[in-house]
Amino acid sequence: SRMARVLAIMQSEPERLWRSREIAELLGDVTYRQLARWTERGMIKRVRTGCYTAIANPLRGLRKR
Repeated sequence: SRMARVLAIMQSEPERLWRSREIAELLGDVTYRQLARWTERGMIKRVRTGCYTAIANPLRGLRKR
């Protein structure tokens, strides 16, 4: 899935701040809204506008749907 690919890329360099543009360029199909949704779900962390980072265990606490 798209989210799994983003998490894999971000977790490959967990200390790095990823710009939304970089993520979109790497995957080609990620939108700003998707990044915002994943931030709301606790999958990634928004550090500041347009910058995201991986979190330690993104699947912990994820609710089943």
